[in-house]
Amino acid sequence: MFDHRDIKVAQHFASSKDGTRVPFFLISRDLPSSSSSSSSPRPVILYGYGGFQVPLLPGYQADVGAAWLERGGAYVVANIRGGGEFGPAWHRAALRDKRQRAYEDFFAVAEELIAM
Repeated sequence: MFDHRDIKVAQHFASSKDGTRVPFFLISRDLPSSSSSSSSPRPVILYGYGGFQVPLLPGYQADVGAAWLERGGAYVVANIRGGGEFGPAWHRAALRDKRQRAYEDFFAVAEELIAM
């Protein structure tokens, strides 16, 4: 049975290419500080969805808990532009000719995780 008692969630921010602060949630048994480098690297699943104004928030997923977190992995939910986390303006910021911003946001979160 999956023991979730020591699982922690922390919100962090990455700076996208245009300087926009992109929030992300890091879910793991032990959380590194964003100001110091983690002593040991760990596998990470980075998940993001920025479309149709759908908000993406952290929540329990049995397969992620039992199959990933329990084995020492970390799970990250990136709130890239195009989604609905911060209303219509956040959604519109990555539409059509600005779609590249969603990918830049995702890349910025990945870079921040590597720096942690």
